[in-house]
Amino acid sequence: MGILNKLRLKNKGIQKILNNKVVKAGSWYTFTEFFTKGIAFLTIPIFTRLLSPADYGVTSLYASWLSILTVIISLDLMGSIGRGKFDFKEDYDGFASSVAFLSFLIFLIFTIILVIFRNTFSDFMGLDLSLFYILIFHSFFGFILNFTNAKFRFEYKYKIVSLVTILTSLVGVALSIYFILNIFETNRPLGKISGQFLPISIIGSFYFIFLLSKGKKFINLKYWKYALLLSIPLIPHNLSGIINAQFDRIIIDRFLGSAPTGIYSFAYNVGMIVTVLLGAANTAWVPWFFEKMENNEYLKIKKRGNLYRDLFTVAYGAILMFSPELIKIMAEESYWEGLIIIPYVFGAYYFQFLYTFEVNVEFFLKKPALISIGTILSAAINVVLNIWLIPIFGYIAAAVTTLISYIFLFIFHYLMTNKIIKKTVYGIRFHLISILYVTIITLYFMLFQGMILPRLIGLLGILGYFYFSSFRKYLKD
Repeated sequence: MGILNKLRLKNKGIQKILNNKVVKAGSWYTFTEFFTKGIAFLTIPIFTRLLSPADYGVTSLYASWLSILTVIISLDLMGSIGRGKFDFKEDYDGFASSVAFLSFLIFLIFTIILVIFRNTFSDFMGLDLSLFYILIFHSFFGFILNFTNAKFRFEYKYKIVSLVTILTSLVGVALSIYFILNIFETNRPLGKISGQFLPISIIGSFYFIFLLSKGKKFINLKYWKYALLLSIPLIPHNLSGIINAQFDRIIIDRFLGSAPTGIYSFAYNVGMIVTVLLGAANTAWVPWFFEKMENNEYLKIKKRGNLYRDLFTVAYGAILMFSPELIKIMAEESYWEGLIIIPYVFGAYYFQFLYTFEVNVEFFLKKPALISIGTILSAAINVVLNIWLIPIFGYIAAAVTTLISYIFLFIFHYLMTNKIIKKTVYGIRFHLISILYVTIITLYFMLFQGMILPRLIGLLGILGYFYFSSFRKYLKD
């Protein structure tokens, strides 16, 4: 009976986890992200053969400018959709439709300016006019797609988000390959980008009409003011975050050319798995975290935060240990030199993960100005170091400076929440343990990067440690 009771208790613990809506949402998002990025991974060998390294570099440069322009052309209005769910519970659809219409008006203004000065802007970005025009509309429809999906996430409509994301990814990849082979054979970057743009523009248009028809509010100055006051101060923050992630590609392209940009971007794509994990985990975590903060359930947040951190750390260690094999599977030998930057890429992603713990507190407390200050300082460090070091040391300097900037990003936001706002949710011990974990795992990988057996032993050690120190305790609760 004792054994049976233990099994029943363990099954109840597992069932409790599986029935939790955060876990359900997180499971859907994780599956979706891994599925779509898995498609991206599987097609990397295809695109590295369809596109030259220089062409690959052009598509990466386009993606960097797309991230930047999406924030600018929308005034980052997506920053208001999460908090608006709690402040306008009685008219959330009306709030969303009004903000979507405002984004359309802002898009029209920016489009007029960009078209008038098209030659200046396209030369500055390093893109030809055909890509520049696509970039403008890609930015708006991409924003609408992300804005609507964010609304659905806060309503726990995770199935819709997942299905639309998967559909967009599959159609985009198929069209890109078709366009490259059959229509844009002499301008292959345009073919790949057009294939990605077409499904986003169609679904974005449908979403835009859906938001307006469901909310039925176009002009509402109260909602506009609320959204702008929350979002505009976040523009420097999000632009700085994009600069941390993308500016290195722009500088590599300027100083070293498109081919090194392509190799560097390919190596970063291996770290895409960690990005996927981080995005999916944070997407599921934030709605639950906001609810618990609203109810002042700090002990529950910290307890669940420990589990969340430990799960991510195990995944981080597992992916890192197999990263050399992933690179060799994904591309020909000419790309393998990118292996040298992998530890720095992964380390940067882990500190980005740590930073989300503190920045989510700032988001909940509606401190957009403070959020921006910390991120701007981090981006400034990244920009200065990239401009200084990339021409001297090449793209390995870009990976190292990205890691340094993300470490400072985490430090700045920790100081913001704990020292300036004076709102301690996790505490210094939580973060010191996290930093110890990532340091040990990453240094171990660097020591045995060329030997698969020690890396497998290291992975088993990681799994064993976290099972006995963390996961087993949670299952018993």
